[in-house]
Amino acid sequence: MIEVELIRRAKTSDRHAVAELLNAHSQQAYRLALYILGIKADAEDATQNAMAKAFSNFQRFDEQRPFAPWLLRIVAHEALNLKRAEKVRFAFWQRQAQFEESEETLESAVLVRAEHQELWRAVNRLKEDDRLVLTMGYFMEMSEGEIAATLGIKPGTVKSRKHNALARLRAVVLREFPGLRPEVLERSASGEASQ
Repeated sequence: MIEVELIRRAKTSDRHAVAELLNAHSQQAYRLALYILGIKADAEDATQNAMAKAFSNFQRFDEQRPFAPWLLRIVAHEALNLKRAEKVRFAFWQRQAQFEESEETLESAVLVRAEHQELWRAVNRLKEDDRLVLTMGYFMEMSEGEIAATLGIKPGTVKSRKHNALARLRAVVLREFPGLRPEVLERSASGEASQ
């Protein structure tokens, strides 16, 4: 069933339609919470809390707007609240890089992984707002429009924040991680570091 129909049914208090909508976006919601919190158990808690809030407050959803940004905004708020409440240190979840044996040697795989760890540490030196916009833009590959809708800001503001956050990240890398090669930042910006 298409999302527009699910939203229409959900607005008529069809609990199954609401549940189906939430389920369709649960992986993306969990990923966002995980990127913000860095700890699987905390991300699961934040996602579950956000889903419960979205379920109970669905009548407040404006059906003229896209559903995913509305849900992701709730998830982001829940995750940030959990982080503040528990004073959880922000850490990006690392995925083990997958290398095809024919293309990558063990030595190069180890070097790339070490560089990614350095990049995560560099990103963790940034302020929360910078980390969030970089996470959504580069690691979750969300468009500027999606980020704007999720954070409740203008698309132009997203563009400016991303530009400034990348400049601050470069400064951190140059100052604190001189061994980190510049091309790692370029791969990260193109999405390769998150794959």
